[in-house]
Amino acid sequence: ASAAAYRVLARKYRPSSFEDLIGQEAMVRTLSNAFELNRIHQAYMLTGVRGVGKTTTARILARAFNYHLGAKDGHAAVDRPTIDMKELGSHCQAIIDSRHVDVIEMDAASHTGVDDVRDIIESARYRPVMARCKVYIIDEVHMLSAAAFNALLKTLEEPPAHVKFVFATTDPQKVLPTIVSRCQRFDLRPIPPDLIVERLRKIAKDEKIRVSDAALACIARL
Repeated sequence: ASAAAYRVLARKYRPSSFEDLIGQEAMVRTLSNAFELNRIHQAYMLTGVRGVGKTTTARILARAFNYHLGAKDGHAAVDRPTIDMKELGSHCQAIIDSRHVDVIEMDAASHTGVDDVRDIIESARYRPVMARCKVYIIDEVHMLSAAAFNALLKTLEEPPAHVKFVFATTDPQKVLPTIVSRCQRFDLRPIPPDLIVERLRKIAKDEKIRVSDAALACIARL
C-alpha cells in the first residue's frame, strides 16, 4: 500500500498555479495584465531548455482559460478566465491530472504528420463538452512536418472562439515563421540556482529530509 501511494517528488511538487512558478515573473506579469484586461490571445508559444516548465505552464494556462469556482462561504462565483486560482475550480484537478476531455495534449515528436493535425482541425469545430474552451497543448511542436504546419495555419490564424492553442518547444528556430507570428511567445528562463536551493530546502523540510546547504547548492548547480 505504501508503494502504491508513493509519488515521484517531481510530480508531487509540480507547480499547479502561477503562484507556484518561480523564476518566470515577467511572463506571469504579462499574462496577469492580459487576463485582467480580457485581452487573451488565441495561441501561445512557450520556449526554453529541457525541464524549465513548458508543459507545466501550458497546463496552468489551460486551468486559467477554463477556471470556474462556484459561490460559497459568502464569496461570489468566479466564472471567467483568470490567473488568480487560489482554490481548485470545477475543472482544475482533471486538467492537472491530464484527464480533462476538453484539454487535449499531443506530443508532436510522435505525431508529426498532416493527418494528426487534420484530426485537431476537425475536432476544433465542435464546442467543448464541459469546460469554457477547448485547449490544444502540442509539445515539441517544432517536430511537426512542413505540411502539418501549413495545414494548421488557417485554423491557428482564425480559430473558433472556443479554441486555444498552447505550443511548447525546445527549438523555436525550427518552427515556421508563419506559425510563430500568430502566437504570443514566452521564453521561459532557466531558474537561478539560489531560487532552486530555496525550493529544494522547502521540499526537504516538507519531506522531513535532512540535507546540508552544500548538498542543496550542488544539486542546484547540476
